[in-house]
Amino acid sequence: MNVHEIRRYEMLRRVRDFGAARRERFASIPLASRTFALVVDAVSAVEHAASAHVRASQQGREHTIVKAAARRGLMDQLQVIRRTARALAVDAPQLLGTFHMPRAPRDLTLIAVARAVAAHATPLEREFIAHALPETFIGDLNRLIDDFEQAIGRRHLLSGDNTQARVGIELAVAGGFLAVRRLDAIVQNHLRGDAEALAAWRRARFVERSPRSARGRFVPAFTVPERQPFAAAEQRRPVADEPAQQTQELPEGMRPHFAA
Repeated sequence: MNVHEIRRYEMLRRVRDFGAARRERFASIPLASRTFALVVDAVSAVEHAASAHVRASQQGREHTIVKAAARRGLMDQLQVIRRTARALAVDAPQLLGTFHMPRAPRDLTLIAVARAVAAHATPLEREFIAHALPETFIGDLNRLIDDFEQAIGRRHLLSGDNTQARVGIELAVAGGFLAVRRLDAIVQNHLRGDAEALAAWRRARFVERSPRSARGRFVPAFTVPERQPFAAAEQRRPVADEPAQQTQELPEGMRPHFAA
C-alpha cells in the first residue's frame, strides 16, 4: 500500500475501534450499526488484500529469478547450436541465415526463434551430433523452450494476482472512506453535547495529509534571460563595416560658430 492508503487504513481502524467501544450508544440507530459494520468489513478486506499483495510480490520476485534462469539456459543452448551451425556452414553457407539469432530478443520472439531452430536442426541432427553435440541436443532444446514458456506463464499469473490485490486494496479503502463520511453526520448528530466523545470521534476520523510529491511540478530545464531594450542592444552592437571615427582638431578659423 502507498502512504495515502496506509493513512486511510489507519483511520478506518480507529473508526472501527471507536464504534466497537460505543456499540451500545449507537444500538438505537440501525443505520449507524450497519455503517460501522461496513467499516469493519472494509478493514478486513484491506488486510486480506494487503496480505495477498505481499505474497504475490514475494512470489513474483522469486519467479522473476526462475524466469531469468530459464531464459539464460535457453539462450546458451541456442548459442551452442548456432556456433555449431557456423561450422556446418563451411560446406553449406545457407545455414548461416537459417540459424540466425537476434541479439536481444523479447520473450515471445525468443520462443518463436527457438522453435524454428529446433525445426531446422532436426533434419541435420546427424551432422550436429558429428560435431560433438550430445545426441539429446534437440530434446534438450525443446525442454528448455517448455521450461521458459512455463516460467513466463507463471510470472504473468502472479502479475495478475498482484494487480487484483492492488485493486482490492483500493476498493476496500474507498468503500470504507465513504462509510466514514456517512458516519460523520450520524455521530456528530447523535453525540451532540458530549464534547469528550466528539473529540474522540474527530481524532478517530482524522486522516493525516500525505506529503506532496515533487512529481508533476514544472521545473524549467533552462532560464530565458530577460530581453534587453532595443536601444541598449543597439548600443552594444559592434559596427564592423564602418571605420572608426577619429577626432581631429580644426584650425582656429575653421571651427564652427553657434549662435547663443
